[in-house]
Amino acid sequence: MSHSDKNPNKTAVAYLDQLKQIGSRLQPIFERINNQQEQLEKIAKPLVEIGEALNKTFEPLFSESNKWKYAISTDAIERLSPIIEQGKEFRKLIEKTISPAFIEIQRTFRDLPPRTQKALLVLGEHGWFFDLNMPVSNLWELEEALTEGDIQDADRVLINYFDKRIDAIENAIVEKFPMRQKIISAAFTAHRRGEYELSIPVLLAQTDGICKDVAKEHLFLKQNRKPRTAIYVEKTAANAFTAALLSPLAETLPIGASENERHAEFDELNRHLVLHGESLDYGNKTNSLKAISLLNYVVQVLETDD
Repeated sequence: MSHSDKNPNKTAVAYLDQLKQIGSRLQPIFERINNQQEQLEKIAKPLVEIGEALNKTFEPLFSESNKWKYAISTDAIERLSPIIEQGKEFRKLIEKTISPAFIEIQRTFRDLPPRTQKALLVLGEHGWFFDLNMPVSNLWELEEALTEGDIQDADRVLINYFDKRIDAIENAIVEKFPMRQKIISAAFTAHRRGEYELSIPVLLAQTDGICKDVAKEHLFLKQNRKPRTAIYVEKTAANAFTAALLSPLAETLPIGASENERHAEFDELNRHLVLHGESLDYGNKTNSLKAISLLNYVVQVLETDD
């Protein structure tokens, strides 16, 4: 069964805020429609009389005594002409006003998957992973900040966001994977106590374990220089939207970078450096929240049978 078949609402949840954003971008167009309401009514009012005018004009065609007479009076034609012209004007106004809205919708939906993928990967390059409960407008703002080098500002926003979501994230993970409750709760408790040297390795290990359970692939193992979870993405991404949403699972990001993929100045949170004891300074709140964001993302985007 495809990714979207198992849970058709998954993509809808991810893109609900994008639809809201489309609506906000279209709002000025429909405001123009409202502003033109009186003009539309003035143009449309005579059209209401078309039925009556036509009935009076063509009534002789359908009367018993004049069934086969097709004469139309000059007066009737003169009466209909302005109504027809007003109808044409009404149609032009509607087409001029509404067409840009549909063009905007088409363009936005066409650009949405590549834009989303780019933003998700930009976050991933800095060790953060998107929460499907986050307004998508925030995703664009964070991407812009990180791209422009405002890393501290972006980190501050994400730290505050995930700090407030800790309880909800833990509850959602435990509810979905009750067999892991003891370990997950221990990791979150360690985080709350500021014991980040303990929380981070457990969170990373549980992320990999959940990925193996659901996707049948390890998140941090590679094949042909790509995470093995790329295989899962290829099999389950039924459309461009889900492919974009799953793209962080299909690309090598700093969290899973191998020794050859880490440059000399590398200072991002890295699973290998942490679990193999090579990193001694990973234990801080930011890195722990990054690990929570990764675990939360994996739980949200991987489909289960529940």
